[in-house]
Amino acid sequence: MKIDPRHLRYLRAIDTHGTFIRAAEAEGISQPALTNKIGILEQQLGVTLIERGRFGACLNAYGKLLLRHARAIDAVLGQAVSEIELAQQGQSGPLIIGATPISMIELIPKALETLDKQNASLRVSVIEEYDDLLLDKLHAGEVDVMIGGLLVDQLTPDVVADPLISLPLEAVVGRSSALWDRNEVSLAELLEHSWALPASGSVIRSYVDAIFVAAGESMTNQYWTCTGLHGLKSMIRKTERVSLMPGHAFRIEAKAGELKGLRLTDPTSSRKLNLLRLKHIQLPPYADLFIDALHAAAEDHVWV
Repeated sequence: MKIDPRHLRYLRAIDTHGTFIRAAEAEGISQPALTNKIGILEQQLGVTLIERGRFGACLNAYGKLLLRHARAIDAVLGQAVSEIELAQQGQSGPLIIGATPISMIELIPKALETLDKQNASLRVSVIEEYDDLLLDKLHAGEVDVMIGGLLVDQLTPDVVADPLISLPLEAVVGRSSALWDRNEVSLAELLEHSWALPASGSVIRSYVDAIFVAAGESMTNQYWTCTGLHGLKSMIRKTERVSLMPGHAFRIEAKAGELKGLRLTDPTSSRKLNLLRLKHIQLPPYADLFIDALHAAAEDHVWV
């Protein structure tokens, strides 16, 4: 079965505009013609893709599945155009990297430092987001590779995970904390204090939760949350609240004497960072250079 790529573009237009009429206008075809094109696509696949109602049209589960591939086709074609334009200018790329906040502290910058010395003419774009959003972009072909903390059992079969580093979690406190002069602390002692935690549902929060489970302790109910790593560190720095995060995440603040890591006397968990890419996509040579530099930086793992 051969699907016309234009039909996928029409599907995406319906998702974007919400009605067949507006989607047809955006694509420069008549509404009956658009309806016919979508009908052909549904007939080819043997499933309904769109739910039609009084207030518009929306993609169902099958439509959303196909939409991901429509986005991927657009991304591939867009990148092909960019590669040709850059080649005409004597440059290579673009290399589009999906990066989680913790990977942008030192790991990716260290790899980019090496890459820049090897190929200064390479166009690089870094998209910093959280794991779930980056994984969606990876599936859609909107990033070439991503560096994140998703575990292997959280991934679909089309994604290859290459382990990079494992970062043990520590207790972290600010100067105003009563624990500042300590070098180690138990989870039970930490529970006597108010907390600042990563937002529920985030990958780093899952590692924090795992520590409570392993210790047989209930999660504290005296806590604030923050969706951003920078904001979370600021909370700890400006208050007496405590948290758990990899020492790597606050290395700069620790060097400045603003935050301090305390070794946990209880069993801890580690924030794992993996390089993720799509199994069926052949990466260009300049992406391989970045991957090699990334592995070298991970193996060094003593960043200045």
